[in-house]
Amino acid sequence: MTIYDFLTVNKPEGYSSCCALPDHALLGAAGNDWVAGAFEGMMMRSLYSIRRQAMMNYLLARKVRRQIVKPSEENRAAMHKALIKASALPVVDPLISFLTGFHLDREAVAAEARHLATETEHRELVKVGIALLGSFGKIEDIDTILLPLGRHEEFTFYVAPAVKALLGDDRNRVLLPLADEVDGWGRLAVLYELNFTDLAVKDYLLRYGCRNRLGLEEAANLCATKGDLAGTLDALAKGETLPDPELYRGICDIFMGLLAFDGVHDSINDYKHGHRARVSFVVLTQKHRELALMDPRTEEILKKMR
Repeated sequence: MTIYDFLTVNKPEGYSSCCALPDHALLGAAGNDWVAGAFEGMMMRSLYSIRRQAMMNYLLARKVRRQIVKPSEENRAAMHKALIKASALPVVDPLISFLTGFHLDREAVAAEARHLATETEHRELVKVGIALLGSFGKIEDIDTILLPLGRHEEFTFYVAPAVKALLGDDRNRVLLPLADEVDGWGRLAVLYELNFTDLAVKDYLLRYGCRNRLGLEEAANLCATKGDLAGTLDALAKGETLPDPELYRGICDIFMGLLAFDGVHDSINDYKHGHRARVSFVVLTQKHRELALMDPRTEEILKKMR
């Protein structure tokens, strides 16, 4: 069964955004250790080099070009064999660059990308297909291919940038709903691709952005920075109106993440406006003592700030 069919036509019972995929057994012991989306997420935030030699990437791109220019089952099999030798992560950007330089027919590239994304049984092939659709596909591919795959966290890391490439500044209308359908590495992948100039996104980050099954620490600094936590708290502290419960709980989520001090994630000391945010939070909670009832973590947050 192709992965696309598994996630669409034949959705498994109890389907979740991180359920095991049909190619799970093909990954071997090392591959089975990774939670959906974790490999890309961990590699991108580590010091581990994911680059490959330019010649290797060029030779790989030539195999892809051969299938696009002279499509055949033999050329396709050779292309698939070459693509699955390595993770898609270090391959997709150089591949797109080379294919663009080859000046191939864009629709021919898109057709092969759709085949990779929907007609193959190996996740790395699907990832390459998704990435290629971001550069060579059409907006129509978002609803028919990208979103059905992106709702599984193994592929959200590739789908979010593809949607960004296809929609540009208008991407939030697709990415925000997708963020609510994934919860883990996939959710983090979406957050980083949002258009932060949108006021609705700033509000979303403050209210819901930090919540993640991986822990509040994962996106706390991102939500504080891009959601303008300090500015929002300044306005609330100077005003007389209570924040609504959803907003206040979201603010507490962010502080709990920033005040974890686990040595791994960004803390409030890494947030540029951390001091301002702390001062305004103290002023706000002193002015409105009832906030402690709105979220019982208030006292714990104040204690950690001291």
